[in-house]
Amino acid sequence: MAMLAFFERFGDLAFEETRVVTVPPGKAVPAGVYGLLEYYCTDDDCDCRRVIIKVVSEHSADKVWATISYGWEDAAFYRKWSPGTAGAAESFGPTLDPLNPQSVHAGGFLSLFKHVVLQDKSYVDRLERHYTMFKNFSKSPKRPSVQKR
Repeated sequence: MAMLAFFERFGDLAFEETRVVTVPPGKAVPAGVYGLLEYYCTDDDCDCRRVIIKVVSEHSADKVWATISYGWEDAAFYRKWSPGTAGAAESFGPTLDPLNPQSVHAGGFLSLFKHVVLQDKSYVDRLERHYTMFKNFSKSPKRPSVQKR
């Protein structure tokens, strides 16, 4: 399943609505400011209702501190969506994504995501809204191409 960053399709909105977390010194993860970049599935036939969150920092170049998979539906939805596979358990709730990069601090970022970030209902609603926008993107009428002279 191919994933694409939300900012690749909705640049300005993504930069306005990307969640940023400031971690003070003395926590389970290094102090700093971290961006939670959203990635969604590009398969038009897939309705996984999940997002991949890559935790990045402006001061650590291309380093990904954690890659979190988050499915906001209940476990019954994912068992129905992916019957007879172990994927259902990995799709429900926040988990560290086993197919993507993780740092030694990934567990701390997952805990921060579960216990702080997901407590903000408006953020969870935003992820669902972004998912819908992303999935509807390819279904929207195409804009006419502009010919360069």
